[in-house]
Amino acid sequence: MYNYFFLVGRVCNDIELKVVGDGKKVVNLFLATTRDFKNMDGTYSTDFFPIALWEFMAEVAVDILKKGSIVGIKGRLASKKETLASGAVITTTELVGEKIVFSGDNGYRAYPEETDELEEEK
Repeated sequence: MYNYFFLVGRVCNDIELKVVGDGKKVVNLFLATTRDFKNMDGTYSTDFFPIALWEFMAEVAVDILKKGSIVGIKGRLASKKETLASGAVITTTELVGEKIVFSGDNGYRAYPEETDELEEEK
């Protein structure tokens, strides 16, 4: 079984670091991706994906991303159940970014960077 996504697109919102109730850092962003085929109207459709970046990746996003940045994000899908005030239980799915890849003025960069140190921790 494989739980994986990789999206390349443009960041749609300003990057804002938030700290949630348990002290974890998170950045929530929307990534706009254009489809590679035209729709019935003869234009290209765009999809907007909400992506959550946690802890270290949230800090990286604040430092390097801004509205309009073109970026690749690799990650996984996570689902969770929530109980509403009415007692109804709903399941939501979230895209969780685990790696950011971008090409800018300083060349290609990937975070977290792949080093021997990271391999030793595994």
